[in-house]
Amino acid sequence: NRQQKHQTRFLTLFIVLVALYPPTSTYAAHQLPGTMAELFEVRNAFYIGNYQGCITEAQKIASGGDEAAEEAQVFMYRSMIAQGKYSVVKGEVSEESSSALQAAKLLARFLHNKRDKDAVLEQLKTMQGDGISMTNPTVAVIAATVYMQQQNFEDALRCLFSHNTVETSTLAIQIYLQMNRVDLAKKELKKLTALDEDATPTQLAMAWVGLATGGEKLQEAFYIFQELMDKFKATPYLLNGKAAACLQQAKYTEAEDALLQALEMDANDTTTIINLHSVSRYLGKPKDASRYLNQLKDSAPEHAFIQDLQRQEEQFDTFSAQLAEA
Repeated sequence: NRQQKHQTRFLTLFIVLVALYPPTSTYAAHQLPGTMAELFEVRNAFYIGNYQGCITEAQKIASGGDEAAEEAQVFMYRSMIAQGKYSVVKGEVSEESSSALQAAKLLARFLHNKRDKDAVLEQLKTMQGDGISMTNPTVAVIAATVYMQQQNFEDALRCLFSHNTVETSTLAIQIYLQMNRVDLAKKELKKLTALDEDATPTQLAMAWVGLATGGEKLQEAFYIFQELMDKFKATPYLLNGKAAACLQQAKYTEAEDALLQALEMDANDTTTIINLHSVSRYLGKPKDASRYLNQLKDSAPEHAFIQDLQRQEEQFDTFSAQLAEA
């Protein structure tokens, strides 16, 4: 029915499609020595959507020449991509940079300029066939993320199949949910919990699957998002997750409260604006719903939500004209 369709759209919009992330450790940061503790903070900040926090922490160790410094750089650039700072990433990653950094640059190119998309996709095809590139998990997840943007789920999964890590499993779950294959997402979640049940990515994946499953799992998903905010920090990403759980339980006021808090943190977050548009319609606030929609049209006219809405409006106009002529 109409309400279920809106709830499915809300869930889909919540699962933000940005490059996925190496797995976070199950250890608390204070239990890890030196640089490892700093990397934990970098990874975790990125995964919960605290992108500026990730950048700040990454800059503390990114200037070194070791493996930890390179990993920090990768997270730093992924966070910049999430913030829309594509030119910075494209400008700073050179041809001599590592394959993981080059992959981040490809994602920035893909998202930044329509004219680069075909070239990026062609390069990814070459990388898939060279027998080397996709053996790097970071390269694999970024390549899969690009394919997800294209709704090319088959190639996205093909990038991940040779790996068995928390990061690749988490991304596979996102793909299955995008495909509306909750059964496959649940199967993958079992593998993920066996790898590392307490990792932040695993906890988030449990919440995503809970949102898609519904019923009593909705409240469990709510608790996961709330606990992550209590443990680390509230972010627009986590607040949108909390709102999604509230919405599907018909707790529209609570959903709106969470989204307004997210909007205060980032007034330009497209996921928050779209979800506020949906919640406002549920709450019978047509003026608010219209305002959020117009705000999105101004700030992100090329967003998939706007493009889909325009197609529906065009189809409706065509159908109405045909009825008038009949």
